[in-house]
Amino acid sequence: MDFEKYNRLIAAINDQLETIADMTQAQALTGCANEDNPLFKAAMREHKRLTDAAAKLNDQALRALGINQ
Repeated sequence: MDFEKYNRLIAAINDQLETIADMTQAQALTGCANEDNPLFKAAMREHKRLTDAAAKLNDQALRALGINQ
């Protein structure tokens, strides 16, 4: 993976995480950011999936740079 591809992928992940943050903020303000709300639960699952993907990408990038072996 080259640096430009990494930047595109991590930017897309960050955009999605920002969307989730905005959604959960709105849910919190309306009092429905809790485990009883299926949309909140789905957002938290997606947040976990995205942060795991970002961590994997970061690890791959660091390995490619010889920093994290």
